[in-house]
Amino acid sequence: MRIALVELGNTGIRLNISAAGRSHTRCQHLNLGASVSSHGSFVEEDIAAMTALVTEFMTAIKVHNCQRVFGVATESFRLAANGQAVAAHVERETGCQIRILTPEEENGLNWQAAASSAATLDQLTVLSLNGGTLGITQGPANSTMPVSSHSFPLGVNILAPRTTPDGYLPASTRIRIERHIGETLKSEFGAPKTVQVALLGEMSAGLATLIHTMRRSEVPENVTGLTLDCADLGHLIKTFEDMSLRARLALPGICPRRAPHMPLGATILRQALRSIGANTATVRTVGLKDSIFRKLAIEAKAA
Repeated sequence: MRIALVELGNTGIRLNISAAGRSHTRCQHLNLGASVSSHGSFVEEDIAAMTALVTEFMTAIKVHNCQRVFGVATESFRLAANGQAVAAHVERETGCQIRILTPEEENGLNWQAAASSAATLDQLTVLSLNGGTLGITQGPANSTMPVSSHSFPLGVNILAPRTTPDGYLPASTRIRIERHIGETLKSEFGAPKTVQVALLGEMSAGLATLIHTMRRSEVPENVTGLTLDCADLGHLIKTFEDMSLRARLALPGICPRRAPHMPLGATILRQALRSIGANTATVRTVGLKDSIFRKLAIEAKAA
């Protein structure tokens, strides 16, 4: 069965098509989260761009003869004052049914994807960093759902206004951000405990790629399984302190789209790891689509 998933995410819109064990992916970056963070809602330009793109994706879905089509919207739609109305508009104009996931649903799907790739672990913590939120879930790796699930307004776009327009993060600002993150997480996690952590999200993958490229002078072929530790992130944060955006963009292995926010992303991840008692974490490139495709495939077989 051919299954299509349209993700309206924080940084853009992605089409994933799964058929006979093979996948087809298309992605367009629209920076929706940054727009919502600045304006409080989607502006006309955002609405027109996402409607046109979803229409284009629906044409591709028909060409691929997909039997199941599923659309999800994440945090930018939850944060936008007109998120519900825009989702309804896009659905009406394109014919793609869109469901705005709750933070608990999004965390649960991320958990299922990460836990399925770490089934040999007894206990697992999944840390997912994106534009609007920092999601942290914990529980036995062989569980279908986490024992605890939290979403904190500590995403990159939420904290970005505290930095300069080019993402420069002075030491004094970084210390205040770290203190804010530490106090926020302390209320839920108390005294740090040693945990095994899986990192999800494009920022985590981008930071891991950059760190390993700088360390070994070659871009890694596969991000999955790369490890980050607090010392790695601390060294990168220190390196960024004396760098302009132009200099950051010249680093081998850096993601140009994420370069402006990488100093902030590294700061958030390091403090989050410290707060939950982890020194090392492993990057996983799984996420929402993996869990949704698995669920839809099971439903299709049951039918």
